[in-house]
Amino acid sequence: MNEFVEVIGVEHLKTVLSSLTPEDIVKPAYDNWQASFKTGHTVLNLETGRVYGIGVELNQLPLADDIYIELFTIKSHDEPVCEEDFFSGEEYEEFLEFSSDDPCEYIPDIITDFCQKKGIDEYERTIGILAYNFEKNEQANYNMWESMILNKYYDAIYEDHNPFQFSQSSL
Repeated sequence: MNEFVEVIGVEHLKTVLSSLTPEDIVKPAYDNWQASFKTGHTVLNLETGRVYGIGVELNQLPLADDIYIELFTIKSHDEPVCEEDFFSGEEYEEFLEFSSDDPCEYIPDIITDFCQKKGIDEYERTIGILAYNFEKNEQANYNMWESMILNKYYDAIYEDHNPFQFSQSSL
């Protein structure tokens, strides 16, 4: 038995995409990401047009009930922002001194400790850097990014969609 699901149209999809800021795209994935534990995804639900985040644990399958496409992903084993990018040059020098105070022990929250000491909003800065990198790397050419998302859309709604595949009769 075939089940029919109503999905948003291409124009609605384009409207949603054009209304999103880079922060809107990276924040839900980051909020659902956990280092070495969960991959964070920002997804666009194709039935509702809503953008939200999901966290998927290793070997866990995402919800099969929802029809969505991924807009942004941070894998569980990725470090979303490296220390060199996180700090300004001067801050990085101070951080290196701060982190070398106790060289015998690795402290995973040392960046958090340093940020609290210096009054740096770690969360906001991380989101800002992720958004900047996303805009610079993924959306540098908006039309190409939108086309990539549209291809994901067509792949999700048409099982046999391949925009670069030619049938024998078209040759």
